[in-house]
Amino acid sequence: SVSRETWISFEDFCVCFQNLYVFHKPHTYAYNYQKTDIKSTDDQIFYYLHVDSLTPIEILVSFSALVHWDDTGGTKGEYSGISKGVLMAERFSWKYVTPGEFVLKMHTSATKATVLNLPAGRHLLLFTVSSPIGHDIHLCSMVPCVFGEEDTVIPGLEQESFRFIEQATAILKAVGNVINNFNSELELSKALKELELAHCPPGLHGAGLLEEHFKVFNRAFWYLTKYVSGEKDPYNYKFAFRSLTLHFKDIEVSEEDTVFSESFEKNSLSSWQNRTPTSEEEAAALKIQAFWRGDYVRKVLRSRKPGTKENIIVKETLQKLWTAIELNFEQCAVILLREMFKRNCKSIEKFPCYEDEWCKMSFADYAVTYADQPPNTWFVVFREIFFFPEDLLVVPRVHTTIPSCILHVVDNDTLEEIPHVFSKVVPHVYPKNKKGYTFMAEARTDDIPVTAGRWRLRLIGSCSPLPVLAREAVYNVYSTKEIKEYYIPNDKNVMFRYSVKVTASHVATVQVQTSKSDVFIKLQVLHNEEEIVNVTGKGHALIPAFNFLSNEKLLSS
Repeated sequence: SVSRETWISFEDFCVCFQNLYVFHKPHTYAYNYQKTDIKSTDDQIFYYLHVDSLTPIEILVSFSALVHWDDTGGTKGEYSGISKGVLMAERFSWKYVTPGEFVLKMHTSATKATVLNLPAGRHLLLFTVSSPIGHDIHLCSMVPCVFGEEDTVIPGLEQESFRFIEQATAILKAVGNVINNFNSELELSKALKELELAHCPPGLHGAGLLEEHFKVFNRAFWYLTKYVSGEKDPYNYKFAFRSLTLHFKDIEVSEEDTVFSESFEKNSLSSWQNRTPTSEEEAAALKIQAFWRGDYVRKVLRSRKPGTKENIIVKETLQKLWTAIELNFEQCAVILLREMFKRNCKSIEKFPCYEDEWCKMSFADYAVTYADQPPNTWFVVFREIFFFPEDLLVVPRVHTTIPSCILHVVDNDTLEEIPHVFSKVVPHVYPKNKKGYTFMAEARTDDIPVTAGRWRLRLIGSCSPLPVLAREAVYNVYSTKEIKEYYIPNDKNVMFRYSVKVTASHVATVQVQTSKSDVFIKLQVLHNEEEIVNVTGKGHALIPAFNFLSNEKLLSS
């Protein structure tokens, strides 16, 4: 930091710094600058920094704070009471609730600069800034980086990290080396060893873990083979895959694996339908299967010997596969390694690029508009059902200017609500279910009316696929039925009881609010006097989503 008598602009400082650094490294690096405009910061302001590199990273961070200076004059010691601006940077990810490690803290009443050192890899940092009047931030780096608000930074996190791409391409290049040398016994042995070193992470020990890792790689490679081949000529590709990997697990006796499948008549099996085989028939079937497996395995092993008929066929098939892969080499490499990561094998955690998964994510936005709202009003902003194609970690985030807005997520199978932390839905692994999950947002105005605006739900996941909307587009026009009455005290403390006749099945939100804010409320939905769901609240109780079935199926009361 500097005193008032020694002010120097940061632009001049950067020029000095750049000239100094170029003196040592005159023709090696380019410089990447990021800056913010001066902003008033009565409250904390948040910025995000995304940087990715295969080499260690150095970023010069300059922080200028505009504060109230004492104009009465005095000695240096009398300035100790001057308020200061604060900048803190911590590792961050939207997928985790717990805060990350602090990597930078700066306090100044003028301007201060320091170097932020980060190891190789992908990094996402959260900058928290506070200053009495305003602040200005400059970043100077030899590595390209993105600095700004959430909407500026988050799109870049959908892409794979540089280390992930480097690892993926190394593995697929090793696969290509095996394919190109498949008709050379000596070179094939070397290529297979290189492939093993490429796809096995360093420090992998233990026979069980090694076996599991090879299964993961083989299944991922078969997934890539099917993706590239487009299900064309499945028998030849499956045979070539088994010849390359010697993966004989889960070998099925299917029509595509039998030479006589084309002339095989399915109706010849009709006599075996709905019939229990005898013990002699079972023994004969097992014997035939054993002979068939033995013959098939010997055929696969012969395909690895140069000059054999099987080797020539497999070489041609693999060459077709490799030609198709080369058309989109990097994409195929990413698909292969990403499939390995999806298998959740412990060996994957030993890849250096696994550390970059901390901030790898995909996202989807769903926006609606809302009308003007009068003071002291409760209303529904958003309510949609999403289906999850598989078990997914999802973080929902709400972007709105409404002062009081809360998002609720309900499992439609169990009617249980996903827990909150500080009025926000926690990151949660949503199991795949039958009826999906309802995302519902409620809002409330205070004594000041709310003008019409735009509300946005952002769903953040680790990678694709993300949850799927139950219909083509979001819908934000709701039919509301409001009942206002006075509560008459009674022995059972029942505030009201209404019977609901349902003419068509639909999802509805039920909300109860009392004029006395400290009253404890229990809201129940009953069917034939049996409780279906209940919620409790203080001055306010809400069932975010309940599926009322028609009278023919269920009468809810």
